[in-house]
This record gives sequence, structure tokens and C-alpha cells, in this order.
Amino acid sequence: MSFRGSFRGIALVSFLCWCGVGTLLGQRDPVLKQIDLPHPYYFREMYLPQLTTGPSAVAWLPDSRSVVYSMAGALWRQTVESNVAEQLTDGPGYDYQPDCARDGRWVIYTKYDHDALELRALDLQTRETRQLTRGGAVNVEPRF
Repeated sequence: MSFRGSFRGIALVSFLCWCGVGTLLGQRDPVLKQIDLPHPYYFREMYLPQLTTGPSAVAWLPDSRSVVYSMAGALWRQTVESNVAEQLTDGPGYDYQPDCARDGRWVIYTKYDHDALELRALDLQTRETRQLTRGGAVNVEPRF
């Protein structure tokens, strides 16, 4: 293709975008339709969980020797001296953004499931999970 041919292609794309055709071709459905204002792109890109092969969103437990983190859609607990991690959550959805209570018993976190981000609490002693929010909202970055 010559320079002239590539220039024509750029001009055509520019013209289609100016006419509005390009925006129709490039649009995609939002993942979280609940978010429409003020900046849906920001929320989708910043708060939708990213599938990771390594740990992310690390939270310290009060003993200062253990952490809870998200990885591959689940929450994990690990002491800093160990190479072994203990999986705390599993099942459908994606668990991330953990925060630990000062007493070390509870972990609050965000669960992405069924096009919503809901908050849950995990009791580290009993391993029971409680759903804290409902209704298909977007709840992120929980803190005790």
C-alpha cells in the first residue's frame, strides 16, 4: 500500500467518526450498566476486578505477620515467612479488595457476581460468609 492509499484510509476513518458512524462501530456494552454517571469508563476500568496470576489488593492482619490478598478470583491468607498460602474463598464470582478487622476475626471484601459488586464479610474462625449488601449495586473498596 502506498502512502497515498494509507492516507485515504485515515481520511475515511476520520470522516466516518465525524459522521458518527465510527462511534457506532466502536461501541461496546458496558459491563456494569448501573454506572452511567459521571464517568462510566473510569469506574469500569478502575473497579472491575482484573484476573491476576499473582496477588493483588493485599491487607495486613493485626498480627503483622499475615496478609490476606486476592488472586485468581479468590481470597488467600499467608504468613510472610511461608511460601504456602491458604485459600479462604471459592465458588462462583470474583472475590477481591479485602480489608481485615482490628480483632483479626473478620475480612470484608468485594464480590463481583451477576453484574454487580456486593460486599461480604468472612469470619476467619468459622469460615462463614455473610452478604452485607444486595440489590445489584456497585460497592467497592470496603473498609472497617
